[in-house]
Amino acid sequence: MAEEQLVVAYCDGTIFSFEREQTHSWSVFGGPMEAELNGIEHGPKPLHMIASLSSEDLPALGRRHVFNLPLIYGMCYSGSNIEYRVDIGLKVELLKLSPTQSSDDWPYANFPLLLPYVPLQIGETRSASYAEFAEAFPNMPESQPTELVVVVPTPATLGVSLWGKGGDNVIILFECNLPDQMVYASNRCD
Repeated sequence: MAEEQLVVAYCDGTIFSFEREQTHSWSVFGGPMEAELNGIEHGPKPLHMIASLSSEDLPALGRRHVFNLPLIYGMCYSGSNIEYRVDIGLKVELLKLSPTQSSDDWPYANFPLLLPYVPLQIGETRSASYAEFAEAFPNMPESQPTELVVVVPTPATLGVSLWGKGGDNVIILFECNLPDQMVYASNRCD
């Protein structure tokens, strides 16, 4: 039985599927935010560390002098759209954030402030066109928007729901412009 794909990345004509690792790993899902956030004021709830991807797993990151890429999203911010710049020293500057106020009951009441920490490993890599990658997920951009595109599908095995009931067809989309160290995060559903 194949492991659940917790994060799926597309770069350099290759799909990288990240799945649960049983030991320490440089790439992780969830856990505490190690990046220092500055820029746009927001709250009162924090933004969530969805995943952190390492250049050990994605060589394209290292070529662009990004060694750890934090993937940050406003889970408690209804319809969250975020744009941020990642500095080499794991400093994140929030450039755009909408909305800036979190909700008490979004995506549902008592949503955890911290997602479960899960070490990740590359489970499968395969060559594919961007169209082949995009067809597996709802409402993806028609053409590849950035050098690195990362999708976080709704996980089933974390012990916490990202979206509550009815969130099976929702993804978090990260469009990563590596030369400028910019990340744009949004959600997509069908």
